[in-house]
Amino acid sequence: MPINRRSLLAAASASLAMPALAVPARAQSGGTGPIRLIVPFAPGGSVDVLARLMAPHMAERLRQEVVVENRTGAAGLIAAENVVQSPANGTSLLVASGGQVTIAAALAPNLSFDPMRDLVPVTHLVDAPYIFSAGPSLRQPGLNEMIAETKARPRSITYASPGIGSVTHLMMEILNQETGAGFLHVPYRGTGQAMADLMSGRVDMTLGSVASVKPALDRRELRAIAAAGPVRLAQYPDVPTTTELGIPGMDVRVWIGLVARVGTPASAIARVDEVVRAVMALPALQARLEPLILVPVGEGPAAFGATLADDAARWKRVITRGNISLN
Repeated sequence: MPINRRSLLAAASASLAMPALAVPARAQSGGTGPIRLIVPFAPGGSVDVLARLMAPHMAERLRQEVVVENRTGAAGLIAAENVVQSPANGTSLLVASGGQVTIAAALAPNLSFDPMRDLVPVTHLVDAPYIFSAGPSLRQPGLNEMIAETKARPRSITYASPGIGSVTHLMMEILNQETGAGFLHVPYRGTGQAMADLMSGRVDMTLGSVASVKPALDRRELRAIAAAGPVRLAQYPDVPTTTELGIPGMDVRVWIGLVARVGTPASAIARVDEVVRAVMALPALQARLEPLILVPVGEGPAAFGATLADDAARWKRVITRGNISLN
């Protein structure tokens, strides 16, 4: 979920400057060693910055060292596997998104682990709002007009995504399935080239996190069409929601949360969850999240588990109905 490179690098630099351990090793509780926040993406992205913003506050309250580790590759599944293979004692936590858990469970059946069986919820940290954006090649005024165009002429409007099985791809598949639209998927390897082609008119539109498209929207290189879901976005209050437009299926929570290995003691999960929710409620941390366009949630294991179950069921339906595979 990239954002304006200058502002995100500034946030990343500030967070990297914070000490990862706020207390000496002798103050660790229980002698269990440091808590590792495993980030499935490279340093500097919004998930990484979120982890680094949380770490010192967690360390101070837990009286335990908290370190951030970036383990990239295989769309984040290398990081997930690392947590699954770590001791089930609450010291290894995946800073996860749907791609490593609920989507992977339906889209990657040949994994060495089952994400929905082998990972358990700890805390739902934030949601990332998504918005439909049109490039200069599109002249239709709104999303309903684009849907009507693709019904009349299937595959006449293309959309960019950061890859097969990405949230963008699957949410657009929901749109096609629920409305009978015929948007044509153009997958990329990440968001950089996708955004470049979108702004140049090589591809027509996208659905992405507000963070990923806001710089181009603010420069008027892209045009905001609709906010996905029922709530208008604070950054674009004049842009209608898909609910207002009568478009079904777009009420998808794009979440980031902490998950742990199955078998982790409930007491360890409760301890981390209590501290993390207190950290997420800090006004200073919320102020740092605002430019990343991340909405604090701070829900515990039970509520987060319900979100994961709903998410996994949704993606399984979409992937099965659309006959989507990574091959």
